[in-house]
Amino acid sequence: MNETTRDTRISTILTLLTQRAELQVRLLPAVLGVSGPTVRRDLAAMEERGLIRRSYGRIAAARRSPELPVSLRRSQNTEAKRRIGALASSLVPSRPLTLALSGGSTAGFVARSLAGRSDLTVVTNGLDTATVLTERQAAKVVVTGGTVRPLSNDLVGRPAERTLRSYRFDYAIVGVDGISPAAGFTQYSSDGAEIDRVMLEQATRRIVVADSSKLGQVHRAKVADIDSVHTVVTDSYANTDMVAKLRGTGLDMVLVAIPSSVRPHRRRSS
Repeated sequence: MNETTRDTRISTILTLLTQRAELQVRLLPAVLGVSGPTVRRDLAAMEERGLIRRSYGRIAAARRSPELPVSLRRSQNTEAKRRIGALASSLVPSRPLTLALSGGSTAGFVARSLAGRSDLTVVTNGLDTATVLTERQAAKVVVTGGTVRPLSNDLVGRPAERTLRSYRFDYAIVGVDGISPAAGFTQYSSDGAEIDRVMLEQATRRIVVADSSKLGQVHRAKVADIDSVHTVVTDSYANTDMVAKLRGTGLDMVLVAIPSSVRPHRRRSS
């Protein structure tokens, strides 16, 4: 990791802190492949953002959660997410349609590819997703009500559910944190999972977007069973055995090619 960005380094540190209570600061330059002063600047930025606590040459997470803030998730597997977003958007036909689109870093790349579509009405609970969609001033964008979930910058709760249930969608495209043949589609957040579940329930055609690091992962909040979704769009770094198992359930697995020079970021199961 010689030329990593700050957000990527911060993501790595927070991932390590999900696996152990504390980290020794003196070991981080070797782990991250950067200098001591660079690490100290990173830690100062993390402390200022309320992500860590520092004491006596050690750091600990300010809050114990395996879920990273969406601002940091955007820096992980960016090329894979960009290509997944482009391919997933190509699955939406060019005609007037109503689409549900979730929040999250991968869905954000779907939004970038759909933003120029004047034939779409897009309903989303993602504040970042809505911002991306409105940049081109083409698609009609409807934002649900609800309470902001800070880690994801999404709207959750009963107002969001009511808005979604008032529509019948031609397509729903949602991002998830885990995909497993047995456990189905899962999220870190039960509030977020409920919103994604409603999006899928209200749609005729249901698509999940997730980079390959999500395959085989299982988290505490169930979104949907594996047979509730028609298509998963992921990347070519996906484990071939897992892809075969998912295809064996009848799920349409679409893999976008990722250059061999691009190394995916992996997180251990929580």
